[in-house]
Amino acid sequence: MILVRLMGGLGNQMFQFALGYNLARKNNTELKIDTSLLADKSQPHEVVTHRDLEIDIFDIPLSFATQKEVEYFNGKSYSSIPGKIGNKVAWQFRKKNLIIENGRNFHPEILTLPDNKCLVGSWQSEKYFKDIENEIRKLYSFTKPLTGKPLAISSEIKNSESVCIHVRRGDYVTSPIYSKSLGTTEPGYYMQALELLKSKRKVNNLFVFSDDIEWCKANLIFSIPTQYMDYEATGKKYAIDMQLMSLCKHFIIPNSTFGWWA
Repeated sequence: MILVRLMGGLGNQMFQFALGYNLARKNNTELKIDTSLLADKSQPHEVVTHRDLEIDIFDIPLSFATQKEVEYFNGKSYSSIPGKIGNKVAWQFRKKNLIIENGRNFHPEILTLPDNKCLVGSWQSEKYFKDIENEIRKLYSFTKPLTGKPLAISSEIKNSESVCIHVRRGDYVTSPIYSKSLGTTEPGYYMQALELLKSKRKVNNLFVFSDDIEWCKANLIFSIPTQYMDYEATGKKYAIDMQLMSLCKHFIIPNSTFGWWA
């Protein structure tokens, strides 16, 4: 069994699951997911952004790890002294099976790991699944047809030289930690990026997607026809947003895994 501990939002979960899927495939073993970090809401919002399981927007058969399987890799909490000692001894033999990401660079040795491992980290590199890219694309395909307003928008996107402009704000603005370590992309970035794109392609339709669409309406004014995707088009867990974004022909994205996947 390969166990993947999911964390973060949809884009992050997609990276983590893709690596786990590839490693389980290489070992001809089962892939299971651990959602304990997603379920833990004990930390205040100022410290972490609480997330739910979001990868289930895709029609993927998910296998959830049992509490016993999670504890196998992480140890079990004991209140008694003998229990704590026994757990510490057992941990010495099992700790090599808990693989915690060291830094954000690509680590090729991860792809040679044997069975019976628990992966903990972001794993934000396509190199972890590039060799099975087509399988991953199929895995993350949208099977439910669009209806109503999103369907009409999808037609406009497909029949024009459409540009997806993705603006990531949310906790990049509100969290003291994320605003300092990650930060937002300012209007100038999008203006310069569009000018660069216009010098290479004839684009004629802009579609702005964001978790703060009102800010975009007030701060991102373009000379090309622009549509701001309001909450009528986002769908549960922003699933419709990602589906519509993926249909665009050109992309201007920020430092966001959601935008990267789209």
